[in-house]
Amino acid sequence: MKIMTILKNKVVLIIIQFLILTLMIYGFNHSYQITFDTTTSIEQQIIIQFLANYVIFDDINGMIFMGIIWIIVSLLPIIIFFDFKKAYSTNLSTFFFLNFFFYVFLIRHSPNFFNITFITNTLLLGSIIIVISIGLSLVLKYFKKPWEMKKQEQFSQNNGKSLMVCPQCGTEFQSIPMFCYNCNTKLVNGEEDANSEF
Repeated sequence: MKIMTILKNKVVLIIIQFLILTLMIYGFNHSYQITFDTTTSIEQQIIIQFLANYVIFDDINGMIFMGIIWIIVSLLPIIIFFDFKKAYSTNLSTFFFLNFFFYVFLIRHSPNFFNITFITNTLLLGSIIIVISIGLSLVLKYFKKPWEMKKQEQFSQNNGKSLMVCPQCGTEFQSIPMFCYNCNTKLVNGEEDANSEF
């Protein structure tokens, strides 16, 4: 339960998503090569190139790859929260964070490489993430409902069991009363009997 509480922290979840993305991108050796302006320093190139690998694609294969890894990463908040609002806000926060810094660095340090297609691709990928987050959250919630109802039913059935039975008339009680309301017999347990002797 403690692990679930930690995972439900949005910042922790975003960090985990980022780590999973990093493992998948570099594990599959995905790279989007950028042609930098001559004025862009080596440090700036490294940062922009690093961020570009998370958010930019140039062909259909790149789009499929990026779509799949972002969908996989988007599943984590969906499974943890079972709430589409929390799921898509966490997914969009991760997505926005990476895109924001990519575009800020690119436009500031290598504006000649900036292309309007990047924005279109970003909007497309962002839309896919929103649809997946909302759709899967609602589907999981729909399947979770019968399970929760069954659990609640079992709880109600267990709660419905008698806590005490009058030894005189057999009346069942949902609580532990002092006297039977049916035959007025005093109802005390062994502990109370033992204490009353002293």
